[in-house]
Amino acid sequence: MKSINSNDNCVENKDIKIIERSKHLLTLIFILSGLMFTSNTFADDESDIMAIISQYGDLETDLEAQGKLMRSDRIHIANGIRQTDEAKNMANQIASRKAGESLNGGKTEFVTTIEGQMVSIHGDVAVASFMQWWNIYPHNQVSSTSPPTWVSLVLIREQGGWLIKHVHQSPLLGN
Repeated sequence: MKSINSNDNCVENKDIKIIERSKHLLTLIFILSGLMFTSNTFADDESDIMAIISQYGDLETDLEAQGKLMRSDRIHIANGIRQTDEAKNMANQIASRKAGESLNGGKTEFVTTIEGQMVSIHGDVAVASFMQWWNIYPHNQVSSTSPPTWVSLVLIREQGGWLIKHVHQSPLLGN
């Protein structure tokens, strides 16, 4: 039979305290690591969405390419009209653009200005808002500038990328 002395109890108590401290330290490291990687993920997502916003504007002259940024079930609201058939909507936009260019005798160039971008990310869903206007340069016609428009986008992350699910455009009105 082993005798118990106070030195054995002191050693056991020290070991227990070291183990408890180690558990707390590991928990803290785990939590801080998660926070570090989460903020980097959101930062990467935000920069990806900002790039899509830029592409959305830059591709105004190439509607077929711009359409690749959209989900097949995109909803588009503009000029008081809500369109839920993305394929038909894009076909109409492209046909209207081509008809205008045919009348003008050549391609119309759009230079899009986008300002005041704001992005809010909620898991696999993001909401973006910005102001947009175009400098329009039709072939053989006088150039013009469109009135500023507020644009809101809802984007969904799919297979590692973001696609536009919903677009809402509203005219910018003065105060």
